[in-house]
Amino acid sequence: MVRLRWSFLVVVAAGLLAGCSSPTSTESGSSASELAPQRSADFKAEQPTANNTADQQREVIRTAELDLEVDDVAGASAEVRRRTEAAGGHLEQENSYRTSTTLTLRIPAAELDRALSDLSALGRVTSRSQQAQDVTDQLVDTRSRIDSQRASVQRLRELMNRAQSVTEIVSIESELTTRESELESLQRREAAMANQVELATLTVRLDTEPTTSDEDTGFLAGLTTGWRALTEAGATILTATGAILPFAAALSVPATALYVLHRRKKALKNPTP
Repeated sequence: MVRLRWSFLVVVAAGLLAGCSSPTSTESGSSASELAPQRSADFKAEQPTANNTADQQREVIRTAELDLEVDDVAGASAEVRRRTEAAGGHLEQENSYRTSTTLTLRIPAAELDRALSDLSALGRVTSRSQQAQDVTDQLVDTRSRIDSQRASVQRLRELMNRAQSVTEIVSIESELTTRESELESLQRREAAMANQVELATLTVRLDTEPTTSDEDTGFLAGLTTGWRALTEAGATILTATGAILPFAAALSVPATALYVLHRRKKALKNPTP
């Protein structure tokens, strides 16, 4: 009988313990289930940022060179300028010589390939090349430094407004001037790179086509060459003679006087018997 009582008490105690532990397990499971959706939401919220970084548009500086042989350099040059303006670009520099012209053009980067094909139709292409430089990291770094420098300048201006002594004002003003100068330098650098990314640089060289003749060789070519050499030699001799004649005329007067004087002295020394 005593054993049965103890057995009954043990069973009841076990049941009570099981009942007390059940809510704890339920609460633990509930907390875990609440955290899981939160972590999943956080992960989903972070994913777009990673995708944006991966899909970030690259910043590329594009340059190109195009060499053409044309019949009329002046006419082709005018047409290059016209087509450049039609593509939304502009002429940055032009150097003209007797038989050639070099034009430096700035064209929207998106229109560079089309502009190259369009301008290539103006003559015979002797050379064509393109280069690309990715400056994405440089621009991102420069823009980040601009933001930091701008915040630093703002803090210094706030300190300037709260300065109490002349010494503090002078010290803060000196540092503020330095920071503002660095900020302007970074802004100029960023603007220059952004401009190069937006507008590609295209260098076009125009040269006249070399003229060819059927008489470059053979008897007629030799005769022509000899006659040209003879006329050039005659022209050289005549030029030299024309250059010497004024000096000869100027020297002839004193030379004649000296000759006459010499003859008189000789006649006095040797009188005629």
